[in-house]
Amino acid sequence: MIKADDIFLFVQVVDEGSFSKVADKLEMTNSVVSKRISRLEQEINVQLFYRTTRKLTLTDAGRALYGKARLAKQALQDAQDTVTGYGDAVRGKIKVTVPVVSAHILLSASIADFCKLYPDVEVELFVSNRMVDIIDDGYDLAIRTADLEDSSLIARRLIDSHWVVCASPSYLENHGTPVHPSELKDHQCLIYKYEGVGPDNWQFQLNGEDCYIQVCGRFHANSLESIKQASLNGFGISYLPKILIHEELAQGKLLSLLSDYSTKRLGIYAVYPRSRQPDKKLNLLVEHLREAFLNRKGHFY
Repeated sequence: MIKADDIFLFVQVVDEGSFSKVADKLEMTNSVVSKRISRLEQEINVQLFYRTTRKLTLTDAGRALYGKARLAKQALQDAQDTVTGYGDAVRGKIKVTVPVVSAHILLSASIADFCKLYPDVEVELFVSNRMVDIIDDGYDLAIRTADLEDSSLIARRLIDSHWVVCASPSYLENHGTPVHPSELKDHQCLIYKYEGVGPDNWQFQLNGEDCYIQVCGRFHANSLESIKQASLNGFGISYLPKILIHEELAQGKLLSLLSDYSTKRLGIYAVYPRSRQPDKKLNLLVEHLREAFLNRKGHFY
């Protein structure tokens, strides 16, 4: 007879990536975890993992079971969280994905502070600019800097991130200072390429209307930090979030350009699935992060 606990253990093994990690968390031995997974495989008469000494890889059957079993496990967790929400205790696990810049500048420290405030809360933080599928990948919360269009997700705006066209004093001394967006065609522009493609069309406002100016340059990167470093090195003009270059602007290492025309604004949102009722701990975390952003709003705009 298939046991629900074995199915949920299987989900946890997939999420953690190894028997040993699950064994440590559940205070079991590796052999007990392995035996229970083997028992599940025998009950359903399929192999769920390809096992090697280095890693576990899901079989096709394993992937199919994981997709359904994870949703069932999440539904059970939602039910438990709902009941927990009526009490005073704040406990449980929150799986969060956040973008790189926000993580390094603010979110990692803020989430660590949150864990100090609530010692019974466990946070699993995934830092990446990759646009993960929140539902399929099992995330409770995503922080996203983007123009959101997905109506299947609920989004709460935390703050707006303003972007700044900038260059180093040395670049401007050697190549001149553009005073109109149309002059960018004569300059070396540093282009942020997100997942292989990117905005070589920069957003401005001309005559009261938003428009896009195509730029070009010899330096492309999928990292905003790399674009920033190339700017500091005097290699070209970049279009970057103000939060990323706030200190450099204040110190004069980078100079703001075309401020009368620059209109790029991206909202930073807390996003979670529409099907998931946010529980007490999730609401507290979102509010904690919103306050962290607002406490530094001068760095964003």
